[in-house]
Amino acid sequence: MPAQPPTILILPLGRLETLVLRVVAGYIQGILKVPVDIGETVEVPQETYIPDRHQYDAGLLIRFLREFAPSYRCVLGITSVDITLPIFTHVFGEAELGGHAALVSTYRLGKDTHGRRVTDAVFYERVAKVALHEIGHVFSLYHCGDGKCVMRFSAKLDGLDEIPLYFCDRCYFLLRRMIFRNRAGEDT
Repeated sequence: MPAQPPTILILPLGRLETLVLRVVAGYIQGILKVPVDIGETVEVPQETYIPDRHQYDAGLLIRFLREFAPSYRCVLGITSVDITLPIFTHVFGEAELGGHAALVSTYRLGKDTHGRRVTDAVFYERVAKVALHEIGHVFSLYHCGDGKCVMRFSAKLDGLDEIPLYFCDRCYFLLRRMIFRNRAGEDT
């Protein structure tokens, strides 16, 4: 009997539109074919704020999200605050490679490179791409060199827009294998 797919928890961090959460959940369910729960809103921990940068530390937020992981294989936090890592000016998302937590920030995804608002369709697609990319990292996928794969690295909006909303065959195969791997063997 094959292992049951794990459940992914989408956890809103701070104030977010419900539609963003539902759209991301729909893409995850449709592409990864795993059950997704949407949790209750949790406030963004103030201790993750970096005052001199006016941003939140993505690494500390990932650590915070781990607290919600025991009942889920992957916890995906979605927030509207600006996030960063020490070596970057900003990041769209972050994840624990092979861990249990991932994070997406919508802060920079709703505007174009000139600061103008993008259409809802572009915004939701960007959020879904970043979410799937970060979930791929949770399930041990590295960045992919295939330009037609959502696991391709992109630090800029133009690059993100060029990436399709699906995995290449290789990454999808590896991802499905990791998703359905027997949980009993994961922690050994």
